[in-house]
Amino acid sequence: MVQKIVSYLQFGNHFCGIEHTTLKGEETILISLLKKSNDKIELEQNFETSNIEAASKRLSKKQHAVLIINNNNVLSKSINSDINDSLKLVYKVFPNINLNEFYYEVLTQGKTHFISICRKDYVNKIIDAYKKSAISILNFSLGNIIISNVTQFISEETIVTSNSKVTLQNNYISTLEKTIPKNIVNYIINGLDASNKTIISIAGALQTILQTTSSHTNYDPVKQSFFNDYKQARFFSLFFKFGLFFILGLLLINFLIFNHYFEKVKTLEQTSQINTANKTTILKLNEDVIKTKKLVDDVLKSNASKSSFYTNAIIQSLPNTILLTEFNFQPLLKRVKADQTIHYNDDSIFISGESSSSKVFSEWIAALEAKYWIKTIEIKDYGDTSKSKSIFTIKLNINND
Repeated sequence: MVQKIVSYLQFGNHFCGIEHTTLKGEETILISLLKKSNDKIELEQNFETSNIEAASKRLSKKQHAVLIINNNNVLSKSINSDINDSLKLVYKVFPNINLNEFYYEVLTQGKTHFISICRKDYVNKIIDAYKKSAISILNFSLGNIIISNVTQFISEETIVTSNSKVTLQNNYISTLEKTIPKNIVNYIINGLDASNKTIISIAGALQTILQTTSSHTNYDPVKQSFFNDYKQARFFSLFFKFGLFFILGLLLINFLIFNHYFEKVKTLEQTSQINTANKTTILKLNEDVIKTKKLVDDVLKSNASKSSFYTNAIIQSLPNTILLTEFNFQPLLKRVKADQTIHYNDDSIFISGESSSSKVFSEWIAALEAKYWIKTIEIKDYGDTSKSKSIFTIKLNINND
């Protein structure tokens, strides 16, 4: 799993092989693009074009690729020798070569060695052109040597490429000779459909996926520099994308948190406004209660001693034949209501009760009228309820001078 993630971070899921060859006497570029998904490799597209600019338009920007130069600018020879030193083999096949001006690639298949060379300035010119077109070359190969990376996946003993015929023996290349294919020949490379025109470019794309190479070159440092440049560009590209997504993610989270707490603050503000209004109402009611209580207390304080005096005097004067049922000192004239003045019957006492003797009742009224603090007495109600009992209601007007 870790290896898959590392591979994806390094290369993504698209792998490209580009072959520069000669078809019918014209320089032709053959391109194959593979897609890797869940350990399955599919051929997404293959096409041919005549120039690098046109090729770059059909590939995504910053696409990496393996370049195979397989045209008339590459010289290829084979030799049977017991020598395994690549440099000695090159000098043996090309005695007067100046390796400061040439790249070489050597493929050893048993005692048979296949050697391809190409001028450095020509290869570098092509690679620079791809670089200007935003195509990153990770590696390059010369001639048909790269076919050795996929021979193990092909059942045929003879493979035809865009310009050569390769003969296999025990999965080793025994001969490699130039030829012009007359017909399209199809192959299956481990489930991938390929033809003689696409087999080299597919082998190039697979080289990056399989990370295998069986040849020896004098440009390994150059390939390493290509890979390092690509790796840095890939890192900064991914870092920029991840950084951008990370910042956008933070902004989204910040927005969601802000929105969440903004709604809470809004709700709290509304609650606070309601509470403030309720508090104002409660304070006003409390103020009214305090005023009312003060008024009642003032009334009670001002009349407390008098009401006790009047009550005591009336009770002491009360005959045995009279039973009181109600005694109201300064009774209220109206029901007490909020925000209204309390109205009461000032300087008056209302007394109700029962009497069993009209004579004694009259004498009691006369005795009360004799009191200095009683101004007048009004009989509000007097009536018999039976032969022996009468009910009455009287009002005493107090002399408050």
